[in-house]
Formats: sequence, C-alpha cells, structure tokens
Amino acid sequence: MNRQTIGPDEVPFFDREFFRSALTFTRIGGGGLGGKAEGLASAQSILLRISQENPFQGVTVGIPRLTVLGTDVFDAFMERNDLYEVALSELSDRRIAHAFQQAPLPAEYLGDLRGLMEEVKTPLAVRSSSLLEDALHRPFAGVYETKMIPNNQPDATTRFLRLMEAIKLIYASTFYRGAKAYRQVVGE
Repeated sequence: MNRQTIGPDEVPFFDREFFRSALTFTRIGGGGLGGKAEGLASAQSILLRISQENPFQGVTVGIPRLTVLGTDVFDAFMERNDLYEVALSELSDRRIAHAFQQAPLPAEYLGDLRGLMEEVKTPLAVRSSSLLEDALHRPFAGVYETKMIPNNQPDATTRFLRLMEAIKLIYASTFYRGAKAYRQVVGE
C-alpha cells in the first residue's frame, strides 16, 4: 500500500467552533499524530479528492468527525509528572495505571478537551495512535488499550472527567508489561 504521509501541520488545530464548521478532523497539541491518525488523515484526503471527482453517484463514504491529541500532549504529561521512572519500572500494570491516573494532564490542553466534551454526548473510543502501531513488519495493533466510554452523562463535567481518565489509561497502557515485552521481542 502506498500511503501518503500527512504532516502534522496539515491537520488543523481544534477550535471550539469545530462542531459548527465543515471540519471533520482536528488536533489538540503539536508534535506527531501517530500511525492511525495519519492513516485516517490520508484516507480523508483521498476520499475528499475522489468525492470532488464524483465517480460513484449516490455513494457516500467518509471519516467520522474526530480529534486527535498530538504527541506534545503525551510528552508534556510524562515529563511534567516525572512518570518515566514509574513507566519504565517493573511495577505491575495496576500500579502504573494508578500513578498515571493521579497525574494531571497538561493544563494548556484542558480547555480544548473540556470544549470537546461540551458538545460530544455519544459513545467514544479512546485509543492510542502510536507511530509503532502501523509499522509494516512489526505492527503494534492491539498491544495498547482501547477505552470505550459511554459518554452518556447529562453533565459535561462528568463526561470531561471520564475522558481525562480514559486518556491517562491509554497513556499508561503503552508501558504495561505486555507492551514492554512486545517491544522487546520486536526490537523497538
């Protein structure tokens, strides 16, 4: 498969008007996007080009509206909370998850995450988009957690808190014993 790589600058930053705009794909934070996010951005670009050519009358194909966190969010979370020592230790997955849950996400991204949850009231799948996950010869797909949240709470504050918990769980899962063992086996 010859996939064009989408650069981080090509995905617009999240804006509180996202749900009232024509945008369907945004990012919170800078840095890289990760394998799945880049793949979805490429697919969206291809679908947009094909839809303009309109070769399939009456057929609609699209990428769902989504927002991805850039790697800068993860990097700031890890560094500001001194989590690398815990993450790279031999602690149990449960202890690693607990340490990550106790750590705050970087404050400069919380407003956008809260703004997102003001609008989103449907179930969400929160998952990793590691650059390693879509590697051709050493795929990591399924190695890290996916957190499904029903997101059906009537108040945005509770939805926001559940989203933050889910993000931190996904971040922690990249350091679980199974993920570490897999990285060691494939030489990453």
